[in-house]
Amino acid sequence: MLYTNGLVDWDTADADAHGRALLGSADQGSVPDLEQLADQVVAELSAPWQRRDDAVLLLARYEGAGGQDEPRVGSLHIQRHVLRGVRTARTFVHDRLRSWGLQDMSDALELVVSETVTNALVHAGSDVDVRLRAFADHLRLEVRDSDTNPPVPSPLSLAEEENAEAEHGRGMLIVEALAEMWSSSPNGLGKTVSMNMPITPP
Repeated sequence: MLYTNGLVDWDTADADAHGRALLGSADQGSVPDLEQLADQVVAELSAPWQRRDDAVLLLARYEGAGGQDEPRVGSLHIQRHVLRGVRTARTFVHDRLRSWGLQDMSDALELVVSETVTNALVHAGSDVDVRLRAFADHLRLEVRDSDTNPPVPSPLSLAEEENAEAEHGRGMLIVEALAEMWSSSPNGLGKTVSMNMPITPP
């Protein structure tokens, strides 16, 4: 956790104590993701009338390397304007999941990677990096491109003249429906769209 001194107004130099108090102020057991945890911390420890300065709070979760076994992780680079890269991304996901014994999840994740990689190739017009990692209880897929604009799911009830402009947003509706959670975050000069899918125990 990183934060600026605008978040709290305590007269002490013990940064570790500050950090423990900030995290301890929120009920982490009931918070499903870091964004909600950050909102709760800011709301409980920095009421509007207490804010005398700009405040920044950064939370990061270390999910470990998955025990003593070899990390189950793979990456793929796709060059810009190569639309066959979508097929390559699907094959990459299919082969990785099969090698990890998670082939039952392949259909859903292949559909998700198709939509996100298509968006990146067509609308960002950049090289695309795909990273897939299997944890004990979930899969994490990350797709990075050089467009800073975040993807926005588009409703299906748009007027006819808006359909072409919002076509790329339809794919994110699929991602939203299949993934347990997804997010878009800045990454250098571009962005990374990441999503988690739970692994169902056999």
